[in-house]
Amino acid sequence: MTKASVMIAACAALLWAARTALAAETPQQKCEVTKFKAQGALQTCLTTNSSNVLLGKPDESAACQTKFTAALAKADKKGPCRYVDNGDGTVSDLNTGLMWEKKTNDGSVHDESNVYTWCAGTFPNCAAGTDPPDGTAFVTFLGALNGGTSSDGSTITGCFASHCDWRLPTIAELQAILDLGATGCNSGSPCIDPIFGPTQSFFYWAGTTYAGGPVGAWYVLFLDGDVNVDFKTYGDYVRAVRGGL
Repeated sequence: MTKASVMIAACAALLWAARTALAAETPQQKCEVTKFKAQGALQTCLTTNSSNVLLGKPDESAACQTKFTAALAKADKKGPCRYVDNGDGTVSDLNTGLMWEKKTNDGSVHDESNVYTWCAGTFPNCAAGTDPPDGTAFVTFLGALNGGTSSDGSTITGCFASHCDWRLPTIAELQAILDLGATGCNSGSPCIDPIFGPTQSFFYWAGTTYAGGPVGAWYVLFLDGDVNVDFKTYGDYVRAVRGGL
C-alpha cells in the first residue's frame, strides 16, 4: 500500500467516524447545538450592527432579533429543547442566554427553603419609605454568591459557579421560566421545569420595584403563575440569575 493510499484510508476512517458521531447525536443534542450557534450569530449580528450605527447606518438590531427568533423555531423542530443542566449547580436557558441558579435541599445558601427580605427596616416601610436593596436577599444571599476573593489582584475565586455577577431576575425574566403545563401545576406542585431543582410553590422575589410604591416589589407565585406585589420587608423565596442576550 502506497503512502498516498494510506493517507486516503486514514482520512476515510476519520470521515466515517465523524459521520458516525453525528448520526449518534440525539434530536435534543442537535437542537441544543443549533441554539448555541444561533446565540453566537445573534451576538455577531448585534456587534456588527452597533459598528454600523456608529458610521451613521440604520439600526438593524430588530432584524438581528428576528433572525434569532426564527433560528430558535427551526432548532425546536429538531428537538425541541430549552434548558441545559451545566452540572455545576446552574441551568442555562438556550432561548434567552440566561444562566439560572439550581436550587437544592442541602441546607446551603442554595436551599429551596431559605427565605429573604428585599430591603431592611420594619413593616411596612423600608428605610423610611425608600427602597434600597439592602435586605437579606441582597446582603446575605447574593453576597454569598458574589463574594469572591483574589490573592494576586487579577484572578477571582470563590464566586458561585465561577461567576460574580449574580442578581435577582426582573419580573419578566422570572415569569419566563414559569411552566403552567408542568406536572402538578395548579395542584400543589411548582409550575416550573424540574431541571431547576427543588422549588417552592410559593412567592419568589423579582428585582423589580412596584411603580405604585417603593415599599413593594414584584413576585411570581410558582403555585399557579400569579404575579403580584409584596412588601419588601416580607420574607420570600429567591432564585439567582445572570447573563442574557
